[in-house]
Amino acid sequence: MAAKSLTPQELRIWGAFQDMGEEVRGRVGRDISEATGLSGPEFGVLSRLVGFGNGEMRQQELSKVMKWEKSRLSHQLTRMEDRRLIKRETADGAVVIGLTKLGYQKLTEALPVRAESVKRHFLLRLTQDQIDTIMLVSSLLSDGG
Repeated sequence: MAAKSLTPQELRIWGAFQDMGEEVRGRVGRDISEATGLSGPEFGVLSRLVGFGNGEMRQQELSKVMKWEKSRLSHQLTRMEDRRLIKRETADGAVVIGLTKLGYQKLTEALPVRAESVKRHFLLRLTQDQIDTIMLVSSLLSDGG
């Protein structure tokens, strides 16, 4: 099947969607970095280790949760291990990633910064109808629609 080009309107919609996400993520990431020194990817790894794994996860599962390629995650984890934010251990033939005390401390500092930043740069700029629409579209897309 040959792919059709997007119409000018479809291109504007797609571009607006991409720009919105990149702009908000960038602002939130900068706020977190300025307050804690964590990069966006570091915050993502640390928050998922706590949110999905109670502080530790197998590397393969973390890769799935992050939706990252194995090599990207491995490079990120090496940088984080060098900064003493995480530790890697082998258990039952699998690599297990765990938060260090410093990693937990940095995440604890970053969570309220993220909350305030998301509210300021995103949520407080929307009406309830707009929030409802975003949630509806998100549910349609996540259902494979």
